[in-house]
Amino acid sequence: MIQEIITYPAQSTSGFGGTVGHFDDTLTQLLTDLKDTITANNLEGLAAFQIGSPMEVMVIKNNDEFIDIINPTIFTKEGKLYPTESTVYYPNLTATTTRAQKIKLMYEDAEGKQQFLTAENDLAILIQRKMDYVMGSTFLVRLSPEEKQLFEQKLANNTNNLSLESCPTNLISDKILNAIQYGIIAGVLALTSSFFLEGSALNLLKTFEYSLIAILCLAIVTYFFYAQYEGKKFKYCTSCQIANIAAMTLIKSIHITGLFLLVYFLL
Repeated sequence: MIQEIITYPAQSTSGFGGTVGHFDDTLTQLLTDLKDTITANNLEGLAAFQIGSPMEVMVIKNNDEFIDIINPTIFTKEGKLYPTESTVYYPNLTATTTRAQKIKLMYEDAEGKQQFLTAENDLAILIQRKMDYVMGSTFLVRLSPEEKQLFEQKLANNTNNLSLESCPTNLISDKILNAIQYGIIAGVLALTSSFFLEGSALNLLKTFEYSLIAILCLAIVTYFFYAQYEGKKFKYCTSCQIANIAAMTLIKSIHITGLFLLVYFLL
């Protein structure tokens, strides 16, 4: 019987990790349901978790033949691949994952007989995808931090038309923020030397500190306006949104003000 496939944001309420111990009519029906659902939706495979069952069961379609995989364990992995994957749990969205290029799988068939399977490339990727579901997860656990951030943006905006360039990690505004942070640290460290200075050296330090504060104030103004300019180019980037820009401007302004007060009262 064709079953409904669970899709985001719905969650399976059946838990996961149910080891199959009885190879009976209930298991046969589950396997039939998986095959019917695969055929009806033109899929390459399904895990029982995807139709609301907690059992460690998946069915893979390989060269138009179904492979019943029960209580699977991947015991060796070799090589690395970085495929762009899609899954029915996140309709119309893709992400670049990290997978093993070759795997060796141990499992039981529908009659409870132990089987072994060596899979490479596309078949290995497909099995690993379904193994994620067998463990109650999705391909999110296979994403790099950058890819995960990008995929979360795709989910939030319900679009697949984003790339890593849409959420850049090398914004000039971020570099300005880093420069401001380093400037503040340099000012605080230089200020500690005031306890060992006097006379003209102390006046020179005071001139340096006030000059540094003036430069930092100019830098924070530059950041505020340039970050907004960049935000217009990367509208899906959360760090480019005006609320985040304003918050960072306020935080750094407080830090600069703190440095000014220290200089004012200590020098």
